[in-house]
Amino acid sequence: MTNQAPSIPDPYERRALLLHLGDVLETVFCLSQCADEYASIGDAVRGNDALAGFTLLGFVDADMSPRDFIRRASGAFFVWPKALLDASLNHPMLANTVKHDLFEDNLAGWRAYVEERRGEVPWFGEDLPDVAESAAPAHAAREDAPGAEKSEETGEKQKPSRYMTWPWPDKSK
Repeated sequence: MTNQAPSIPDPYERRALLLHLGDVLETVFCLSQCADEYASIGDAVRGNDALAGFTLLGFVDADMSPRDFIRRASGAFFVWPKALLDASLNHPMLANTVKHDLFEDNLAGWRAYVEERRGEVPWFGEDLPDVAESAAPAHAAREDAPGAEKSEETGEKQKPSRYMTWPWPDKSK
């Protein structure tokens, strides 16, 4: 799997992914309010009308427990805010974390989820291996990150601020 998909960032695709992330956070929050009342996602969606509108819950394994969904969704999406600020989007990583954490052993659900996401982000889910890889490498900070500078005090490389590579021009100048 390639680490970086070459592309010019599309602000509308970033916006769509950020809005989706907001929907996921809302789903997690609403489900957390009633998670102990239901044994499975399927039971929760059938028993709570407020959850029926969250399309993501229709794609995941209906037998998954609400607490397991909350844990998995948190793991699947926690790298997105930082990744969406990068100058170039790592397309495979964005999709792979979701596939690995939320759709392991649920290929039909994954395919339906990808089809829905591609309505707004046409490249989402492309070029992924059949079996999703662990997202752990995506979460690790890299010492050799571009722009890393040596500290004057210690002489060691320091991780650059992610805001230094903000992809949109500063219009205030």
